[in-house]
Amino acid sequence: MCGINGLLYKRKSRMEKGMVTLMNNAMIHRGPDEEGIYENNDIALGMRRLRIIDLNTGGQPVYNEKKDIVTIFNGEIYNFRELRKDLENKGHRFYTNSDTEVIVHQYEEDGERCVEKFRGMFAIALWDSVKKKLLLMRDRLGIKPLFYFENYDYFAFSSEIKGLLILPGIERKIDINSLSDYFSLLYVPTPNTIFENIKQIPAGHVLIHNIKEKRFEKYWEIENVKQSNVSESDQIDEFIELFKESVKLRLISDVPLGSFLSGGIDSSLIVAMMSEMKTSVETFSIGYPKGDEYFDERKYAKIISAKYGTEHHELIIEPDLATDTEKIIRSFDEPFADASAIPNYYLAKYTRNYVTVSLSGLGGDELAGGYERYLGHILAGYYQKMPDIIIKRILPKVAEWIPDTRNGDAYAQRLKRFIRTGYLPSVERYFNIIARYNEEEKRELFTKDIIGTLEKHQSLDTLNNIECHIAEADQLTKLILLDMKSYMVDDLLKLTDRMSMAHSLEVRVPFLDHKLVEYFFRVPSNMKIRKLEKKYILKRAAERYLPKDNIYRQKKGFSVPLVLWFRGKLKEYVREVLSKSSIEKLGYFEYDYVNRVMNEHFERKSNNDEKIWALIVFLLWHHEYIENRPEFPKV
Repeated sequence: MCGINGLLYKRKSRMEKGMVTLMNNAMIHRGPDEEGIYENNDIALGMRRLRIIDLNTGGQPVYNEKKDIVTIFNGEIYNFRELRKDLENKGHRFYTNSDTEVIVHQYEEDGERCVEKFRGMFAIALWDSVKKKLLLMRDRLGIKPLFYFENYDYFAFSSEIKGLLILPGIERKIDINSLSDYFSLLYVPTPNTIFENIKQIPAGHVLIHNIKEKRFEKYWEIENVKQSNVSESDQIDEFIELFKESVKLRLISDVPLGSFLSGGIDSSLIVAMMSEMKTSVETFSIGYPKGDEYFDERKYAKIISAKYGTEHHELIIEPDLATDTEKIIRSFDEPFADASAIPNYYLAKYTRNYVTVSLSGLGGDELAGGYERYLGHILAGYYQKMPDIIIKRILPKVAEWIPDTRNGDAYAQRLKRFIRTGYLPSVERYFNIIARYNEEEKRELFTKDIIGTLEKHQSLDTLNNIECHIAEADQLTKLILLDMKSYMVDDLLKLTDRMSMAHSLEVRVPFLDHKLVEYFFRVPSNMKIRKLEKKYILKRAAERYLPKDNIYRQKKGFSVPLVLWFRGKLKEYVREVLSKSSIEKLGYFEYDYVNRVMNEHFERKSNNDEKIWALIVFLLWHHEYIENRPEFPKV
């Protein structure tokens, strides 16, 4: 696991020598163990390494036999041993025991299509000095990040935005369309970032740059998968076989390895599989102090730990947001307001005290149909059969009188959203359910100047423009694919990467092995949700390994009690950050509307915790990155 950087010079005049070292220094947290650099007249490549596999000889950059092909790499290629054996049989000679070295030799065999052989999570940079061609490869699901910037003089790439911001010629100008998307989605969707001139390489793509021009090639697409028609028992058997293989591959490590454990189905299944393959398993959970018990799932984690005899560790978190919010923001480099980043930050920090690698259950809900919004999609079919006057006029007015819960349960909030959106077409309904500020609310939130700049941009169009075309697929499958291409890659995976790497912890995600992902898209929708039971097929598979109390319980998710904190211990903090003077000085938002959002939350008229958090994050980010322009570590 590493951070990678690079500069491709488009003109003879080169940048000041050592610039790639400065890019490396901005991301020491991604690779605290060692540095590697390759430079010539055409290109400079740099990386910071976190030693996971081949601790002694696995340093980067890595070369082929002639040293005319060089690569740097962030991530893991789990099938590298299989690939290496095949390559050695074809006459290739290896000088390390690392997974990195298979990249250069596979490129010699397959050229640009070499990436199709790699099974894992990765962001790869490969330089062919003979053809003067740079390849940037991002894994199929977008588990590992890769950003780029280009001007007349050079093309630059980096694992994090901060690696680019130290370069000359990069103006920190906010992309207003991305700003609008952020306040709806709580993240900025690929390929954009909050900065106008910095972009992201999409998941499942290769960027090829030959100094004069660049092009993108898509090498993997889930739309080609056909749904299967086999028995429930056969579906379960196939899942267990693939899942065991996926977990086994992710146990390859030369450093201590453990697993996050919430006590939910996904993380518990991982621990069950690990326990079959390892003599000792370390597990890690978080909880909350008295008063926030609704969000605390430690009792379920303890049941699984006891069943499989893990060495279990627990952390009680009481975040100091006044101090730690700035650290979290600097990990993302752009506004990111999924509040589950907070517990993930503390969990990763705590886990790193014991292990260097941790497995995570991320992906199970997205692929197996675990979200309430999927259930809402099915119920909407019945809801829409009611008379228009009821669903468009009467029930929305009734919803306004539903108070928010005292314990932080999201039930009332979800019910109100469903009532307000249930009659809409599928993608529009999906957007209005997940949007924290919908288009109407943003017209009240933003100043007239910002609204004028946005012109015709609609965040709904951002989702509509994502390709989700699966032949003969039903709407639920298409919604799951939409989630995978938006929320999962740009929210959950981004969050997991930044919060773990901020503490030099590698996180592996067995549910997102691409062969397992393809399996889930072959599973028919009626085996994902059946008679309003979410994750049907996964729950049936889990019955072979887990207690039913853990399987059939109310899901809470990896959430944080912001809703309660903002009404209690952090109320004054909210007022201070979102003060009238701060809002008006910034010039983006209408204070009267911001004040209304806060008061509605304080008075329990509505749960506006995510709306408030999005504003707090943006104000603090703007102060840090636009007003103060941080100087990242230098030589």
